[in-house]
Amino acid sequence: MEANEAGESFFPTKLFGQETKRTCERIWRCLKKDKVTSIGIYGVKGVGKTTLAKLINHLLEQKTKSQVIWIDVSKQCSIKGLQSDVAAALGFDLLDEQDEEKRAIALHESFKGKKDFVLVLDDVLEDVPLKMLGNPLKVEGGRLIVTSCFLETCRKMGCQRKFGVKTLEAEESWSLFIEKLGNEQVIPLEVEGIVKSVVNNCTCGLPLGIITLAKRLRELELDSVDQWRKTLENITIDEESFKGENNNDVIKMLLYSFNCLKEQKLQQCFLYCCLYPEDEKIPKDQLISRFVLEGLIDEQETREAEFEEGYEILNRLEGVCLLESGIDSEGNQYVKMHNLIRDMALRITNENPMFMVKAGVQLNDVPKEDEWLQNLDKVSLMRNNIAEIPAGTSANCPRLTTLMLQQNYHLWKIPDSFFEQMKALRVLDLSHTCIEKLPDSVSDLENLTALLLAFCWNLRSIPTLEKLEALQELDLSGTGIQTLPESLEALLSLKCLNMYAMRWLAKIPIGILSHLSTLQRLVLSHHIHVQGEELEVLNELEEFQGRFSNIHDFNRFIRAQENEGCLGFYRIVVGDYDDLGPMTQIQFNHGRISDKLVKCYGLGKEDEVLLLPQDIQHLKIESCNNFSSCLSDFLPCLYNSKYLKYFKVRWCNKLQYLMKVKEGQESVLFHSLEHLDLLELPCFVGIFDECETSLSPSIPLAGTFSSLRMIRIERCHIIKKLLPIDLCLNLRNLERIYVLSCSQIEEIISDQDDGIVVLPKLTRICLWSLPELKAICNGKMVCNSIKKVSIKQCGKLRKLPFFSPPEEEDKTLKIPSTLKEIALHSSDKEWWESLEWDHSSTRNELQPFVNYL
Repeated sequence: MEANEAGESFFPTKLFGQETKRTCERIWRCLKKDKVTSIGIYGVKGVGKTTLAKLINHLLEQKTKSQVIWIDVSKQCSIKGLQSDVAAALGFDLLDEQDEEKRAIALHESFKGKKDFVLVLDDVLEDVPLKMLGNPLKVEGGRLIVTSCFLETCRKMGCQRKFGVKTLEAEESWSLFIEKLGNEQVIPLEVEGIVKSVVNNCTCGLPLGIITLAKRLRELELDSVDQWRKTLENITIDEESFKGENNNDVIKMLLYSFNCLKEQKLQQCFLYCCLYPEDEKIPKDQLISRFVLEGLIDEQETREAEFEEGYEILNRLEGVCLLESGIDSEGNQYVKMHNLIRDMALRITNENPMFMVKAGVQLNDVPKEDEWLQNLDKVSLMRNNIAEIPAGTSANCPRLTTLMLQQNYHLWKIPDSFFEQMKALRVLDLSHTCIEKLPDSVSDLENLTALLLAFCWNLRSIPTLEKLEALQELDLSGTGIQTLPESLEALLSLKCLNMYAMRWLAKIPIGILSHLSTLQRLVLSHHIHVQGEELEVLNELEEFQGRFSNIHDFNRFIRAQENEGCLGFYRIVVGDYDDLGPMTQIQFNHGRISDKLVKCYGLGKEDEVLLLPQDIQHLKIESCNNFSSCLSDFLPCLYNSKYLKYFKVRWCNKLQYLMKVKEGQESVLFHSLEHLDLLELPCFVGIFDECETSLSPSIPLAGTFSSLRMIRIERCHIIKKLLPIDLCLNLRNLERIYVLSCSQIEEIISDQDDGIVVLPKLTRICLWSLPELKAICNGKMVCNSIKKVSIKQCGKLRKLPFFSPPEEEDKTLKIPSTLKEIALHSSDKEWWESLEWDHSSTRNELQPFVNYL
């Protein structure tokens, strides 16, 4: 919104960038709230923080009675200097001979004489102790605005609300450029596309950079197309401009942010990101894993603690706007570098540290030997078209610690000589190549911490790992290896072992895994059975994926972990191997297992009892056809599953009930469950065993299903009633109900007293192919959030209860404002016309929402 209710412009000056305008409005709203007394504005140098703060200053002066005290912090290097500036703005002088604390008291007394003031501290590099500036926030009516390049500084200054100022989008950059270029300067159509490219690539979306570029071009007074072309070629950033000889303000601004990082660890983590191709969305977990392997993160007691530090590092780099963050289509978090920032990083790494980065540039051949300089620290040749490294090639790189060759999909041959002079190598990534043989010289890389061979399908064997005592991560997932490498059990520093999707590996010899006592992450193929005794000694294990073929081994592993382990992330199959079907295939969040799941598949003995981890979140029971009639007999741990969020039961032919609730039952059942799926259960009668309990009021159901958001029941042909009305009192969070192809079901919510059911968050109900359904509920329903009702082939259903007034005396039909659609099957037109309504006008009022499919 750029205008207020009176129609006048909200902004006294033109702002570029929709996000900047929205930020300005949000800051203004915060300032009008009494509870918000301190605001931080952060962003990379030159992005417009000060301009935004000046605009807020103008609004305060024009629209309020607040006195604005503006202090440019960057121009002062001492507390005394800042104190003097604040005093001058307040209209008095401080005595030079006074110490800082007495001066601070004098400032505080002066603030107390102000009824309404805003102290603006512009361009704060490090947190300034407000106490020494008179404690303005301790005075009634005092407020604070801080601008800084760093989010962390705003946090340390105690800002209640923090607003990031983002760079401009391409179209916004172009609009600002055209305005600052001026009407007198006409851009020839022949070069307009080139100018746009220069604006986008050379200014990084920074308003100051765009203004600087426009000013430079305006001063040149270019006339001909040839002049424009030549000038644009010269403007492209080169080595001289990077060093400052051409006064490239944008690069200088970016370098300023980099140099302000100060901590060498932060700088190294930032520079590491330039090893990836241009515009690469780098998964955060993958990147943090590399930081760990490179030694850029301090070694912690647990892998989880190391990742927490990694996330903090990335947050700080985002906070100074050197990295951008986002979430991809699969929900994974990533970071990326703006092209110009990456260019700056590449230029820094031309010296110290020294990188050779030719990632994603369509190389067909590996660089010549003279390009492999002795002082190289890291090399990235990932995602190219390199097919072969010529025989005899030997890169003389004694300092090289990182070599990234992954995603050269045609790379099939690497000579032994290639690694002979890389003795310092720590991380070697050959993932997603088609190498057939790993060079024997890899066995001599004694400093190697990571050997990454994921999805090298043609790789059948690798040489001995006996000397690789420093190895922390070995990724063999998706390889064609048939026999595990010699001396694998000797890798006493190994923390991460990935053997996922190794379809040609028949088994893991007994005794290997139990020797790897330092393992923190273990991923195994589901076709491989692992014994409980092999894993029960792995007390450092935090992340695990694999399969136990029987309950005994699974229970043994769970007991050991609960007693002495630290397992935090897992996806475990118990029972038969089901060919990595879609219900079992595990999707990784770039190196870390993202949830806590157990799937039981094909278990069949009635007298067996399965343990469950206490913190389980996802449970799937499938094809377990010989269970007793009640699932809790097999899984008594269900009664104590405090964190279970997703529960799915499918293809269990004898199952009648999920739980037996007994008199005196104290534990609340399924209070954290959000999603319940009951699918293709031919003998299923109900969620709770009504024969024993009848769900009488004496049974403690309070809290049961209180977090449930979705319930789906499909192809359960015996069940007649789904939910007792007493249970509905807990369903305050239920959003979706799906009942599909249940041939005998008669009621969705069973109630003998025609009560009122209130489901305040229900947005969708889907009832398909229910030939015996007579009622959704016998009483009335209040569903004020309903968006879609979908009904198909429910011929005996006579009323839709959620479109009736809840009280008898209320004769007014109130259609929920959220309602979007009533979806019906094309064959149900006659059924719709025959429905019974409390009011004759109801059908006509609902007709606009009806959609026949």
